[in-house]
Amino acid sequence: MKNSIGKALLGATMAGLALLSLSAASWAMKHGGGMEHDPARMVAHMAERLDLTEDQQSRVEDILSSTRDESTVDRERLQVLRKQMQAQRQNFNSGEAQKLADEIGEITTRMVFDATRTQAEVYQLLSEEQRQEMDALMEKRDERRAKWRRDGKSSKE
Repeated sequence: MKNSIGKALLGATMAGLALLSLSAASWAMKHGGGMEHDPARMVAHMAERLDLTEDQQSRVEDILSSTRDESTVDRERLQVLRKQMQAQRQNFNSGEAQKLADEIGEITTRMVFDATRTQAEVYQLLSEEQRQEMDALMEKRDERRAKWRRDGKSSKE
């Protein structure tokens, strides 16, 4: 009897971990690494909020466009992998699913690194006053996101 309960608990735990892993992978793939926006639109928004000079605007747009161009292959590959992961629902193959998940992890890691590098490059172009304003804007954005997550979770419970 104890052995059956232990096996059931182990199975439930493993199923929960698998679901959590697929959810994380799905989230990462749907969000495209954070570079889904039009660089020109992003620069216009930054220029308005941070009072960027024309030179800063040009340099920021170059950085954002370059990052977006570099990530095109990764974003396209993530779409293919997402479809392959979804196909696993019909005919699950543990080895294949692990291989797909590993590749998703590698691509997601690269995209997160690239986004962080891009943010740092843009930040270095800003004056001290602009950096302070950007920090304040990012803090407000983080607060809105935290509220959204908190409110979204509470409404589902």
